[in-house]
Amino acid sequence: MTQRTFSPGRNDLVFSSQDHALAGHLYLPGDFDPAKPLPAVVFSGPFNQIKEQTGAVYGRALARRGYSVLVFDHLGYGESEGGVRNNEHSFIKMEGIRDAISFTCALPFVDRSRVFGLGVCASGGYMALVATTDKRLNAVATVCGMMSNKASYFETLDRETVTALIAGANAARQKYYETGEIDYVDALGFETLDLASLAPNSTQAEGYDYYMTPRAGAETYPGYSHMSPGFMLEAPMLADAMTYAPYLYTPYLGIYGELAMADTGPLTVGYYDAASDPKELCEVPGASHVSLYDDEAHVDVAAERMHEFFGKHGG
Repeated sequence: MTQRTFSPGRNDLVFSSQDHALAGHLYLPGDFDPAKPLPAVVFSGPFNQIKEQTGAVYGRALARRGYSVLVFDHLGYGESEGGVRNNEHSFIKMEGIRDAISFTCALPFVDRSRVFGLGVCASGGYMALVATTDKRLNAVATVCGMMSNKASYFETLDRETVTALIAGANAARQKYYETGEIDYVDALGFETLDLASLAPNSTQAEGYDYYMTPRAGAETYPGYSHMSPGFMLEAPMLADAMTYAPYLYTPYLGIYGELAMADTGPLTVGYYDAASDPKELCEVPGASHVSLYDDEAHVDVAAERMHEFFGKHGG
């Protein structure tokens, strides 16, 4: 790795993954001294997000607590290379996480005995799966983790519905193979969402408020898009962290919002119940799934809990 000078705060950088250049931000403490070894966190964010969104919030929060934090655009996202854009390909993203760990461990000021993983939402499952076979991570934390995609798809939808979804994705892949054209779709259904029919604090309504308004949408972050390739669902359906939970063997902290127990919270609790020891669980009072993306007060609770947990399992 080419040596370079880093400074306190946010540092822009590029590292290699899968023969492509990935763009990243490295957040460093205000008192950063390259001569003093630092604990480090590799961050991977929610479905379709770019590094300027949730990653920036956690990057700053953990840097304030003395960590080096790498946040990056996955292959095909944001400022990173990749021809197929915004493809939530779980296994490609897991390779990106592994390369981010390699880059982090190669930094001369990082203490390799204190390297941790943090995955939010979709990346909660990815980070846990990576940690199952990557023991360079001394501990992992998930926030609002989507830990059981088997439950989210195959155990929630009936056979006809799920096979129709898969068939649609397969047709989009065949078109791409034959023509080179990608049909991009509104994967989360934001454009057709009937907001009036939703409870204000539902995950769908909160997701719309986050992704489709200046709060964190394309108007504020032009590199973000809510559109995904039509074949996107093929990989996430197979990325089921729950299956491997008993074999994690890496310290695990599951964080979820108190108000998320009506939707995504049980996925974290279920993973925690099945995971190997040591493990801890944290419910953030008053937090929902989406508020843990960028609500500074809720993020601060989560970051402090991580700091305590990582301190027990580093070195």
